[in-house]
Amino acid sequence: MIYWIDPDKTTTIGEGRSGEQTSGRVLLIEDDASFAESLRRLLTGQGHDVHHCASGGTGLAVLGQREFDVVLIDLNLPDTHGHDVIRAIRAMEIDAVLIVVSGETEIDAAILALRLGAMDYVRKPLEPEILAHSVRRAIRQRQLMRDNANFQVRLSRSERLHRFLVERSPDIIFILDRDGRINYLNDRPQALLGLDKKQLLNRHFARMVHEHDRERARYAFSPRKLRETARHSVELRLRSALDVPGFRHFEIRLAAVDGVDGDGRDAAGAGELEMYYGVARDITARREVEELATFQANHDILTGLPNRNLFRDHLGLALVQARRNMERLAVLFLNIDRFKPINDLFGHARADELLCRVGERIQRCLRGSDTLARFVGDEFLVLNTGIKTDQEVLAIVARIDQELEAPFHLAGRNVSVTISAGIATFPEHGDSAEALIRHANIALYHGRLKGGRSHTFFMPEMGETTSQRLRLQSELRRAIDQAEFELYFQPQVDLLTRHINGVEALIRWNHPERGLLPPGDFLPLAEEAGLIGEIGEWVTRMVCAKLTAWEGEGIAPARVAINISPHHLDQTDFVERFMALLAERAVEPRRIEVELTENLFIRDPGAVAKKLQALAAHGVMIAIDDFGTQYSSLSYLQKFPIHTLKIDKSFVWEIDREYRQHAIIKAIISIAHGLGLNLIAEGVETDEQLRFLQTQGCDEIQGYLISKPLPAATLESLLRAQRARSVAAVAPQPKD
Repeated sequence: MIYWIDPDKTTTIGEGRSGEQTSGRVLLIEDDASFAESLRRLLTGQGHDVHHCASGGTGLAVLGQREFDVVLIDLNLPDTHGHDVIRAIRAMEIDAVLIVVSGETEIDAAILALRLGAMDYVRKPLEPEILAHSVRRAIRQRQLMRDNANFQVRLSRSERLHRFLVERSPDIIFILDRDGRINYLNDRPQALLGLDKKQLLNRHFARMVHEHDRERARYAFSPRKLRETARHSVELRLRSALDVPGFRHFEIRLAAVDGVDGDGRDAAGAGELEMYYGVARDITARREVEELATFQANHDILTGLPNRNLFRDHLGLALVQARRNMERLAVLFLNIDRFKPINDLFGHARADELLCRVGERIQRCLRGSDTLARFVGDEFLVLNTGIKTDQEVLAIVARIDQELEAPFHLAGRNVSVTISAGIATFPEHGDSAEALIRHANIALYHGRLKGGRSHTFFMPEMGETTSQRLRLQSELRRAIDQAEFELYFQPQVDLLTRHINGVEALIRWNHPERGLLPPGDFLPLAEEAGLIGEIGEWVTRMVCAKLTAWEGEGIAPARVAINISPHHLDQTDFVERFMALLAERAVEPRRIEVELTENLFIRDPGAVAKKLQALAAHGVMIAIDDFGTQYSSLSYLQKFPIHTLKIDKSFVWEIDREYRQHAIIKAIISIAHGLGLNLIAEGVETDEQLRFLQTQGCDEIQGYLISKPLPAATLESLLRAQRARSVAAVAPQPKD
């Protein structure tokens, strides 16, 4: 995955405090070339000298030859893991500051990197300002490390300089006696914690510790445990009068003071002088990073709700308790009805805002013991524990429905939202977290087949239906590879000449077991499985082949219409690939008409307009299918390069019995003629419908009255007969 950073949009690092280093030498160990280049541009623009290595081995080799202030390390490298690189750097005693820049989402990876010695952990995709700040802070830390090293050299030369350095240290430095009492303390507790060192001297170290960790501190710094504590570091929360929580996190390291032997006496054996030198380093920032990483690993970033991983953990614990107490629980899989049109109409930012507000309203309907999580997209999960009857679960759904009745105010408009719910209960519908979630999802899917605002309990037969659906998707992939599809063609007849002006190409699936399947039985599955683009290209390729063959016989209709799925049109390179298919057979673009449904125009009008204009510029004709049933608007008729309108069959079928439909059809015909568009009426099945459309000036008709969809061979016979009649009509008549 490529994570792109625009250095032109980052904040320039300003000058540091007097004498403070603000730029340095940076080594970037990253295998993603594009991402590495964007990082290099960003950091070079901030004044840093950046060197890039694409593998861990190369990076270690460079570190052995050159000195760097900061090393940026990706965890997932082609030759080794980032953790191993960190270990190797520390083994080489290289004192560069390490920052992990990784897309790894596991919290354990971040914690391990920090524990191995990384100063910071920045997750991809990242904010340039955050990385720039982290590098700047690392360089400052590097400078402090160098300063401390210099101070240590001077400590051996001068006691006065020693005290100066200790008092200026960024850490709390102290000396303990063998009983854990503080004999010496620098001035840092005042600056870091707001504590007066006079009140701490000659008192046990636990006096500095927050009450939550005080007992642990008394134990760790007791006379019999001090030697063991000195062998490793200990983390404690120290009291703070400067922070709202009342504490800060510190890492504390102890060492026996030089000149004291293993028996606790000085080198001359004069008496017991057992003392310990201690350093307490503020690691609050590091702990906050760890806590943030933990939160992000278990919560949805957008809504702040638990994510699916944390929900599974809660559900797993609830199942243990339910089994122990012989109780029931329910999992509700919630989905916002018709969320996609809202997303298309208002944009992602407003749709995300709506998701957050829907989550807040659902939360208000739940008990404190219930868990609400965001699963993905517009889907939520609810864990309802301690239920006795199904009616209790339905009551929760009813409360959610009632809470959502009030419309949401979004971008100055009122938006009404409803939800559908799939419900699975323990123990009836499963005894594991995965089974309950899966069955609730299956119940939701089956309920939504009946329409929105459905509340459906899982039933075993639903699982069988879903399995059949998944099996059919798998067979669909095989059908593409083995060419099991076939094209049918439905004629479009001119009402004046009664000639076939065009045909609409319609796909069928010759299923080996189920026979010939219409598109409604498998195209929705193809869209779900991401196969609609491949099927659309197969249709286009076959249509071009047929047109070329018909041209050779002189029987080709004026145009062939191809239905294009919105998901197919969404492909970035759709226009280029479509025109390449036409070029393969040298088909004139004007012979192809692309049919699109109305709802396409509210998805992303700008992107749709751009693609349709590109097609029209090549000469491809554009038709709007099912006109009048969805987002009919005169604005898009003028904005988009449309050539043909198709009156939906639902209007045509009402001609025989409902006068109101007559007015609608008249209006559509008037609009089409006013804009100079060709007009085709679909679904014509009776003579009365034909006469009415002809009287009103409709251009063409399509329907069973003329012909049902035909196999290619049958259509070719009609086209040959039509050509023969045309030739006979223009042939000179013999004289008597």
